Amino acid sequence: MPSENPTPTLPDCAIHGFGYLGRPLALKLYEHGSRVVALKRSLTSDDINLPLRLDITDLNQAGVFQTAFWQEWADYPTWFWLLPPSALKDYCGVLSQWLKLAESFQVQHLIFTSSTSVYGDAPRFCDETAPPDPQTDNAKMLLAAEKLLLESRIPHIDILRLGGLYCAERHPVSRLSGRQNIKGGSRPVNVIRRDLAVEILFQTASNPQGRRLGNAVEPDHPGRAEFYTREAAKLGLAAPGFDPADTSGGKVVGSIGAGGLSL
Repeated sequence: MPSENPTPTLPDCAIHGFGYLGRPLALKLYEHGSRVVALKRSLTSDDINLPLRLDITDLNQAGVFQTAFWQEWADYPTWFWLLPPSALKDYCGVLSQWLKLAESFQVQHLIFTSSTSVYGDAPRFCDETAPPDPQTDNAKMLLAAEKLLLESRIPHIDILRLGGLYCAERHPVSRLSGRQNIKGGSRPVNVIRRDLAVEILFQTASNPQGRRLGNAVEPDHPGRAEFYTREAAKLGLAAPGFDPADTSGGKVVGSIGAGGLSL
């Protein structure tokens, strides 16, 4: 007898940004039966014998979306955009061209990684209903990019505002290890382990439901001093020292579970 609640079939997926987040996501999708193609700026030795198609191009080049290989991407109904603003000279300009290409191919589902930086740094609680207050150029570009996606004609749009990504192999505490008198030790952290972010992206691809916006952060928000001291101990690094006189606060990012994207 067939199951009453069959496991959703994963769509074939195209990933723009085959790096820190894109590589483990691509492999997870492939391992669960999805046909995967990914885009990367340059080839390295780690890219040999991958079980997926990898196209190499620089999105900063003029006319890049007229390259012939894009025609084969039309067969992939779900596209991920994982590139940060720092990866491109004209972030919103390239994204706008990418959206037009996706519309022309009748792509069904776009999944875009934004950042909790769009909320700014003022001390407050921010769920998905909180008004954005971007303070940096990158945060402003991400908010403008979100608007472009929501105005597109793609049937299903997911915008995932990620907290700070970390894992044992690439941890921000390594830059702070041994330093002293660091400011902001009391400010709450808004972070997410890479494996959790990959899992949320994976589940999102399995479940398109119109236009959704979600924050993706871990539910606990210790102060920076507590968090980085603990993480340094896990990794066998010298603990950073924070200025005890600096008791300034910061934002706490949570989620109301919009679109099923919360942890």
